[in-house]
Amino acid sequence: MSASDRMTACWTRGSILRLGLCTILLLGMASIAVTRADPADFQAMPGLWRIVLRDVSHGHAGPPRVEWHCVNEGDDPWARFAALPMPAPQCRRDNAHRSSTTLDWTLSCAGLPAPSGRGRVDFDTPEHYTASVSLRGRGEVLRVEGVRRAACTGPSD
Repeated sequence: MSASDRMTACWTRGSILRLGLCTILLLGMASIAVTRADPADFQAMPGLWRIVLRDVSHGHAGPPRVEWHCVNEGDDPWARFAALPMPAPQCRRDNAHRSSTTLDWTLSCAGLPAPSGRGRVDFDTPEHYTASVSLRGRGEVLRVEGVRRAACTGPSD
């Protein structure tokens, strides 16, 4: 086999290997793009939700407060599920991000350095979520669990 034949055979084997590696890389990138969550595709079911809120002090959750609310099909999930009580009246939400299963944000509170805290809602199923709010220097201050219980029966629910 001449040097040019060996070079052609080597180049061909190298090309096949490069082609295979590029194909694997492209397929991997395509699968990442497919699994990336579309923020508009928020996965929470409408219906009647039972929300249990617990204030947290020094790592210990206080007694539960139960609230009920109806989430309609057209409701913005951000407005409905992230509408947790603020840890202080002078706090506001900033830098909100959402995916198909999470909502998270930072808090800015007057008198505290920015960011003053964080909040997060995590859906493990379309009918159940946990949430928490933490403040800088105090840790977790609110713990929440939401469970969808039923369909809403009317517009006044």
